[in-house]
Amino acid sequence: MAISVRDGMVDNKNIDEQELARQSFSYKDKRPGGCYAMFKAMSQLFYYDIKPQVVTKPFTRTYTKDATLSSTDYNLYILVADNLYTSPEDAANMIKFAAAGNQLFLAVNRPDSILLDLLHLTVDDEGFFQSMTNADQRYVNKHLAPDTAFSRKGIRGGSYITGMDSSATTILGTDAFNRPNFVKITVSEGAVFVLLQPSTLTNYFLMHGRNMVSLERQLSYTNHYMDHVYWDEFYKYQYSRQSSDFSEWQVLMRYPAMRWALWLGVGLLLLYILFESKRRQRIVPERPPLENNSLEFVDALGQLYYQQHDNRNLIQKIILQWQEFIRTRYYLSTNNMDHAFADALSRKAVMPVEQVKGILQDIRQMQDTQTISDEFLQQFYKKIQAFYINTK
Repeated sequence: MAISVRDGMVDNKNIDEQELARQSFSYKDKRPGGCYAMFKAMSQLFYYDIKPQVVTKPFTRTYTKDATLSSTDYNLYILVADNLYTSPEDAANMIKFAAAGNQLFLAVNRPDSILLDLLHLTVDDEGFFQSMTNADQRYVNKHLAPDTAFSRKGIRGGSYITGMDSSATTILGTDAFNRPNFVKITVSEGAVFVLLQPSTLTNYFLMHGRNMVSLERQLSYTNHYMDHVYWDEFYKYQYSRQSSDFSEWQVLMRYPAMRWALWLGVGLLLLYILFESKRRQRIVPERPPLENNSLEFVDALGQLYYQQHDNRNLIQKIILQWQEFIRTRYYLSTNNMDHAFADALSRKAVMPVEQVKGILQDIRQMQDTQTISDEFLQQFYKKIQAFYINTK
């Protein structure tokens, strides 16, 4: 797959060591240490061209408030960071998220000890010696040979795994010394991927030679058909473990200048309310709201068709309105509503293809019938309304 993501990125030539050492892993960062190239390429590596959804909150907060993340079982949550600090609640919910049939992809140099205990992993980061090793990623799958080693000089190597639960853990990749650094841990119906070499996901690594293939190898182990892909932008900016009741106010109140600015803002707001609360004009009498005669007209027109039992004329207008909705919302032509049209509409509306084909079958049946019964009209109307409500 040819992936082009070079727009606006800095040139990888003539970059000093300090620039290489700054690894933000941010999806917006086009510098060598950012993950802009990975973020742009991911939408081309999954079916339906899914665009990752950026998350800027702790995992527990997103997991409890996002119905899609907690209810469906085909989600992928990607977290790239140097150090991973989680709360006990976040770590437990990450495992719960994976156990429901989802997948969690962690690319970090130093994972949190709480999460490692839950995954039954032990890790050695070698400390200072990381900076003396070049980033290198290899894969153990023999079917990928011989193009299985990807490396880049100038950026540090990562950590490696020293202990694991072999009954649930599969080794997928190793470092330059054949030590496991990329594994898949099966968790009930889902999986957790742990990559201890996040430098291989930076712009500087991926834009070198054919290293973009390394990203394709890593994501090929995840589900190809994903409902949603989430990109974490929270944990890469955490430098200590957070408590379960963490909030943004704790961060703001941590700095004296920000704390004084907030209290000053609150004081000015109270002064404004105090002096502006006095009414400056007489009470304006309320005017009766205008009646919406257009709704009454539509209701009367519908009742007229239904009372006169002109079911065929009424169902034709329902079909025309539905076709106009398809054209304007999904940009699909309704001239030829065949099997290809049904498949395309099912993908764009995110609805079962059987439900779409059921509507098309009723339309063809209506065209071949001169008399439309009240029962057929009611059933068809319910199908159309269900389509409007459940489409995306």
